[in-house]
Parts: sequence; C-alpha cells; structure tokens
Amino acid sequence: MTALLDGEPQPFVDGGTALRVLEAAGRHSGRPYRTPLGVLTLDGGRYLVSPDANRDWVRNLTANPACGLRAGEVRERLRARRIGGDEAAAAVSAYLSAVRVPWAPAAFPVTPAASTAEIVANLDALAVFRLDAEPGDRS
Repeated sequence: MTALLDGEPQPFVDGGTALRVLEAAGRHSGRPYRTPLGVLTLDGGRYLVSPDANRDWVRNLTANPACGLRAGEVRERLRARRIGGDEAAAAVSAYLSAVRVPWAPAAFPVTPAASTAEIVANLDALAVFRLDAEPGDRS
C-alpha cells in the first residue's frame, strides 16, 4: 500500500484496471479504512468489482457510499453506487479480462469466458460499484 500512496498513479485506460487505495468509513466504527484495489475503467465509468459480496470493504461502502481513491499525490472524493443487471455484468466481464494476476479471476464464481446471463445469475454473490464524483469535488 505504501508504494501506491507514495508512487506515481497508474493511468486509467478504458477496459483496464489501475491500482488505487480505497478509503472508506467503517460501517460500525466510522473510522477510515484503506484497501488497495484494482479500479476498472469502462466506457467512461469507473467500477470496483468484488468476487465476494461479504468482504469488509464492500459492506463498508454499502453502509456509507462516500469514499475516496488515492494514489501518489492524487486524491479523489467519490460516491459508490452498487449496481446490478447488464451494467454490472459488463463490468465483471471487463474486470476478469483486464486483471493480470491469476489469483484474481480464480476467486470469482464465473470465468472470463462467462456469458452475460451466467454473470447476472451470479451477481448476488458478487459486488459491483460504479464510482461517481462527489458534487463539488475539485481534488
């Protein structure tokens, strides 16, 4: 995480992932938590994709969607909106195609070759958030 916070941010490229540190408030404590994640950029939107809807960062964002992304000197304030349906399926498919570490796709209940229908059928087990800029954010 230190390398992400101290280094030059990876660029956002459509159809790819860039590493960032997610900053989100704990759902019970309200304390800030940091989690390194790959952020997907797809068709102008940015997404967080989790193979497990019960991960702590997912549950924290569900309870409080205000969050931040950090890398190097870049800090953004965002709002995470959990999505479903075809938009979520497209994000999962793109994420699985973009990640380059073998353990990431292995954690999902679907493969990179899964159809939209197969992904939609598994969305209850997954979590997909679209990240939108907070109004007034000028970071």
